[in-house]
Amino acid sequence: MADIPLNGSTEDNMPTKTTSVGVTVIGKAHQTNAATTKVTGTLLVYQLGKPYVGEEVKKHLATIFSYDVVCKIRRNRAVVDMLPVGSRGVRYEMVQMAETHRAKIEEIADLGTADKNQSAGPATVVLVAIIESKQKQFEQAFPKMTLLAKLRVS
Repeated sequence: MADIPLNGSTEDNMPTKTTSVGVTVIGKAHQTNAATTKVTGTLLVYQLGKPYVGEEVKKHLATIFSYDVVCKIRRNRAVVDMLPVGSRGVRYEMVQMAETHRAKIEEIADLGTADKNQSAGPATVVLVAIIESKQKQFEQAFPKMTLLAKLRVS
């Protein structure tokens, strides 16, 4: 099981009064869909949300996406992968997503900017990878998301 990703972090970027634990469980899917099918070709990666941490999260609660929005995106047939962004930022998680899909990143937005490398705190950003051929339909359904990159899957 050496190839199974394991991740963890501490709350060392700000003083904490409370904290929590997140657990991801991975299992077998009984249905075949875009999320369980090996993808070849090109994926498009979008950003949902903006990176906030600490007091910024409280200031922007009204504009941070809801769980319902995430569920709606997840049900869209174009979606292949979704990845919450934490303290290491958008660029780091983009690299992780590319490694998962054994893909090369072709930047559309500049991933070297400060906002792409700052903490997204308690997952105030989610990366969403879709099948390239379903771009038009996806963008019509979710017009406020930002296209970041292409992942060239071999």
